[in-house]
Amino acid sequence: MGAPATPPRAELRTAADVASWVAAGLCLRRVPTSDDDDTLVSQAILACASELGAMPPPGVISDVATLLGGARVPGTPATNAQLGDDALRTAVRAYDDDVLSRLATTARFDDVLAAFAHLPAANRPTAVALVVGALCERSGFAGLSVSSATLRRALARPREERDTAGRAELRGGGPLAARLADAYTRLARGARQSRALVDDREVFQIDHLEVLGSFGRRLAADHIGAAAEAIAQRLPRRLPPNREQRGARDTQLADDTLYPAGGFTAITPGGSTGNIENMVSSELVYMDDGDVVDLFSLRYVEGELLFYTRDDSVFRRHRHQIVFALDPALDDARVKDPDVPWQRLVLGLGMLVAAIRWLTEQLTHDALTIHVAFPPKGLAQERELFELLLAGEITAGTVTVTEQTFAQAIELAGGARSSLSDLVFVSMTDPPALPTRGSGKGTGMRALDLSLRSAHPAVHELSPRKGVPPDPGPDSWIEWCEVTEDLLRWLV
Repeated sequence: MGAPATPPRAELRTAADVASWVAAGLCLRRVPTSDDDDTLVSQAILACASELGAMPPPGVISDVATLLGGARVPGTPATNAQLGDDALRTAVRAYDDDVLSRLATTARFDDVLAAFAHLPAANRPTAVALVVGALCERSGFAGLSVSSATLRRALARPREERDTAGRAELRGGGPLAARLADAYTRLARGARQSRALVDDREVFQIDHLEVLGSFGRRLAADHIGAAAEAIAQRLPRRLPPNREQRGARDTQLADDTLYPAGGFTAITPGGSTGNIENMVSSELVYMDDGDVVDLFSLRYVEGELLFYTRDDSVFRRHRHQIVFALDPALDDARVKDPDVPWQRLVLGLGMLVAAIRWLTEQLTHDALTIHVAFPPKGLAQERELFELLLAGEITAGTVTVTEQTFAQAIELAGGARSSLSDLVFVSMTDPPALPTRGSGKGTGMRALDLSLRSAHPAVHELSPRKGVPPDPGPDSWIEWCEVTEDLLRWLV
């Protein structure tokens, strides 16, 4: 037997039906509200009408808004109306147990509360709609479609008048009570089968609601993040390095973040090695308990100040610079190709996110810096979402996101004389010409073209050897994952 079919989405068309639905639904709220909360509840219901394709009962939205405001789920929730319908009473009791209690005890709900508490008042209705939407999505709940204008007029009625009409509707039973009972039953059943009602995605979206304020931006961020996760699952955990073909360049002592350990003796010239940062004073010192002495002075006077050399230390790391340069023509990659779940531009950005995360996790032995050059005055919204998804790497200083032309990206990659430097063009057109090896620029730089010109991505080397783009494979999605792995093999 298959899963039960989701009922078709219904629509409330007349103003009288909307007014009755709002009045009766708000009488079913389970978390008590004050007059001060009524404004937030009304704004949250209107935000749900704008953000969601289908709405749950108004009482559900009111409960979520009040819980996010800091209220607690009472031990024995009570409604403001005497429920005359047994089916409705049973449905509301199931909603108490499977939705409200589970939501309040979800592990990540405290983080959602903390993120919500730091929001300005203007953004809180949108945050409530975001959590309500996640609750409906994870429960597989299909609600009602309601006109925002009609809903606004219904919410403008005085609260006492609205409560009186709602209690009358619930006591009388009828089609409206049956509709609400069915909605609460389906929501409770779906929530019972859901693994988690809120998770890190809601925390992330509420924390960055100033950037992800619109539904379109949240959807784009979700798609890029989902594409990155899907590609990351297909990547190997380790790849063999080919560093012997590329040489090695050590970190410089002038970099204060990579200053060697060992104190004064670690930077004293001399010894049997040229890597002076690896010379440290010996720790083979013997003394009796209770003696207080300057050990350095003692060994210096006795002429027994010894040195030993580290074979390799974390302070002797290879500098590795990677520059990703995005083509301005990528704006034309907003197309959905067959056999892949997302747009080509979304997949391209997801590929970069997955590759950068893999590099920062695996190349911990390198002094790694990654520059992502977005085209000036292009892909502005995508750049903001990209920075949000890589906020941890950017804060750590490993990743930098800038606006640069192809020429500026080439100059940045070619000017890194004391480090390994790789340049990756993410292109929709032919890549630009590179400087010759005798021009003084780009002499230590390798370049690769990641082409998104077709439904099948391809990579081929531009420098130091001119490669040929491979023939496309039969499966577009597998090709995206394999090209990401080829890119990483080339970079390590």
